[in-house]
Amino acid sequence: MKITPQIVETKGKLILLVVIALEVLLAIIYLTGIVLTREAYPAFDMNGQMTIPSYIQAFHLFLIAVIAIITLIFRRHSSQPPSRIFCCTVALLFSYASVDEVFKIHLQLYNLLNTSHHKAWMPIYLGIGISTLVVFHRDFLGMWHFHRKAISLVALGLGIFILGGFGGELFGIILKPVLDSLFHEGEFIRLLVEKSRVAVEELSELIGESLIVYGLCLFLVRRLERETVKYS
Repeated sequence: MKITPQIVETKGKLILLVVIALEVLLAIIYLTGIVLTREAYPAFDMNGQMTIPSYIQAFHLFLIAVIAIITLIFRRHSSQPPSRIFCCTVALLFSYASVDEVFKIHLQLYNLLNTSHHKAWMPIYLGIGISTLVVFHRDFLGMWHFHRKAISLVALGLGIFILGGFGGELFGIILKPVLDSLFHEGEFIRLLVEKSRVAVEELSELIGESLIVYGLCLFLVRRLERETVKYS
């Protein structure tokens, strides 16, 4: 069966819905463990290292890197965006992000930076993300003109990821003193509120990554189809 943009869109949409449903289920299982035992089930800890949610996130990020590599390999001598340097940068950044998601490398940065603030990684990662968007804005615009629906899905996924991920982290910093003033350490309500925030944060990242992968698959198939027609 020949893989066409239409097939990828229809089948991919179904897969996307199934994946998002599974991600929501992971969040429910995570919060169920908190409610029943006051601790997350180890395999389903959404804020843990080498857990099912972290492996799924790592797989999403790895897929993004793979799509960038495939685009680089099959772009031949085309002048169409994205550029080779953009593909290489995306492949490198998301390969690292995939490893980081499994081993939580960013949580070790505060030791390297000789600081007690465990959120010291946030401005570094946010700076890298913003710099990438600024430096490669022409690539993003060119990709959007080539396949607006696909890149709109990528932008939506990226927005959900940033709002849920970085927004959730910032909200946690603001929320902590409020919880400190309202509840004593170890109170169930305090624990449930904090873990619910973590669930929303991590679920947003998972859903955002799923949308990004789906959008990039639509873009890649359309791009490969155009390249095949051009050189056939």
